Amino acid sequence: AGAVANHAGELIFTTVTMDRAEIQLVMLRQWFGSLKAAACHALLIGVDTATCAVARNASLPCFVDGLAPKLRGKQNHFGPQVLMKWWYALTLLEQEHHLIFSDCDIAWLADPFAGWDRSFDLQGLSDVYSANLTLSAHHEITCNRGWMDGMYEHGRRTIYPCQSTGLWFIRDRLASRAFLKGLYGYLSVRSNEWEQKAFQLIVMRFLVGIGDEMPPLRYRLLPHSRFVNIEMYEQRQASGLNTSETKAVHCGYLNTVGDKLYHLDRNGFLEHGLQAHHRMAAAIEGRLPDASGARTTSLSLKRKDRTFVQVMV
Repeated sequence: AGAVANHAGELIFTTVTMDRAEIQLVMLRQWFGSLKAAACHALLIGVDTATCAVARNASLPCFVDGLAPKLRGKQNHFGPQVLMKWWYALTLLEQEHHLIFSDCDIAWLADPFAGWDRSFDLQGLSDVYSANLTLSAHHEITCNRGWMDGMYEHGRRTIYPCQSTGLWFIRDRLASRAFLKGLYGYLSVRSNEWEQKAFQLIVMRFLVGIGDEMPPLRYRLLPHSRFVNIEMYEQRQASGLNTSETKAVHCGYLNTVGDKLYHLDRNGFLEHGLQAHHRMAAAIEGRLPDASGARTTSLSLKRKDRTFVQVMV
């Protein structure tokens, strides 16, 4: 981590398993390429040796996890990388690093370290299903959709702050460490509980300080104008809202690979990321980029509406 972090001790990381290697590699190549120069400060943590072998074969640097306690059960049917990311976040924070966590289905449109408001301990992507949060009607929370968490009791009050756990920035501070210890401790004994539900519950407990010993966690949702889910990005464009300052676009609320790649492709993000990674890989290997470019394979993928989309990867 020390070799990856920038001069300020900051790094961006993601965790991955190769349960669907072909698709995962497309996502990772797009993600890594979209980071551009910031990719040298990216730490990709694979759940096992086999995962990293596949990643490295595709010119993606990968650190093999051999430290994190193994997951007992699954996070709402997701794999071990889900709980692993919180363990690594806490461990890296305790090594005095400042962190950005990013799912690999995020397209970065600007340097993630530039413009980081470092006055906040913790900031995360809003999962409020709205292109604009200026009206009270837009604050309807949609986090507890049925497909998101089958264990949640939907009849009860909605959960704030409705943050995605796919993108967050955290500084190494006392309240930040306390929060991560609390969240990881909670999840480690409830390994079948959805981590995003647990996050909403635990983060609220640390917003109030305790005397002089524990300051309150300084926390916010990231602004929609710069960090947004991809369908909301498209709605912002269609509504004439400014998208020129957008730094990161997440494939949130899309639960099929076909839908994720469809939206990444239609907005040009897939092409941008894959071509950038193609050039990076060629430079690392000391060769010229292939004349055929980065996208040489056609995938036929099913979407949620049961139609199929053809995507070049």
